[in-house]
Amino acid sequence: MEIANPNIQQPKRGFLLWFLSICTMINAGSNILLYAMCVLFPNMVNDAVGRMSQMSFFNDEAYQELVLIFQSIAGWQYGLLIIAEVAIFVGALIMLWKLNPVGFHIYTFGQIGLFCILNFVIGGKLVMTWEAILMTICIILLFASQLKYMRKPQEDQSEPTDNQ
Repeated sequence: MEIANPNIQQPKRGFLLWFLSICTMINAGSNILLYAMCVLFPNMVNDAVGRMSQMSFFNDEAYQELVLIFQSIAGWQYGLLIIAEVAIFVGALIMLWKLNPVGFHIYTFGQIGLFCILNFVIGGKLVMTWEAILMTICIILLFASQLKYMRKPQEDQSEPTDNQ
């Protein structure tokens, strides 16, 4: 059993880290659910979209184009999107819950994967705009600014021994 050393100061969650992580987990979680619905229940999603397109407030051209885009994505491409979103969710969760910098690396890997999937695998109208790319970079930099509040790996926190 490990006894906590009172001399070692435990890291604290800053408000910015908390806020970014919670918002990221909500966004990634909702995207995971959306993509999973599109993979697991494609007929149900197509029926729902068909009914929604008959409603007057969903009758504009942009909505119809968005529906066609989502219907044109293959199941395996949704699978790749789910994997990237899971990495983003897990990275944010590790950063917030464990205060571990490895979560930042998982999060960043997920964001790079999402960028590559949207721009190079799926492409078309789903490519990321410059604004979305800049926003993603800003959020990554904000997470990076919070790394100082996360704990170091376990070997860095241990006390030096006399066996040198």
